Amino acid sequence: MQVAYTGRNIEVTSALRDFTEGHLKKIRKILGEAIHVHVTLTVQKHRQIAEVHLHSRSLDINGLEETNDMYASINAVLDKAERQALKHKGKKITRKRHPASRPASTPSTSPNRPPSGVPRVIKSTSFAAKPMSIEEAVQEVSGSDGNFLVFRNADSEKISVVYKRKDGNFGLIEP
Repeated sequence: MQVAYTGRNIEVTSALRDFTEGHLKKIRKILGEAIHVHVTLTVQKHRQIAEVHLHSRSLDINGLEETNDMYASINAVLDKAERQALKHKGKKITRKRHPASRPASTPSTSPNRPPSGVPRVIKSTSFAAKPMSIEEAVQEVSGSDGNFLVFRNADSEKISVVYKRKDGNFGLIEP
């Protein structure tokens, strides 16, 4: 880990260095050994500003904190950097454990809620298509409350649909 310090209107003492590097050890454990850090400490009248630029192989973190105490500023900015590093590491682990099984262009939705504007299947029914002639299918649709009937055509052995039309006649759909 390489740490560079810059002091503006303040001398960077060994106590400030030790305090900063003690906090940076936590971040080093999270991100690994190859970290470059630039710490800028600034004093302007009553403002104590700590600025950190952290660069690792997979992440760049920039943070700035301003308080009335330099140690509090350093502590706050390094806590921010640590939270960002933990968040990044968590995302990396999640991506590694759960690879995307579908393309990124497909919107991910829960199975109970489809994307807005897309119709969904409310009820699904399965049944065996009985083999019958077209005339028998028409008689069964006219004698029932349903508007259509799916059946297996006895002549062609294909699945067909007979439905009632609004004009009172019947329609036939064959593949």
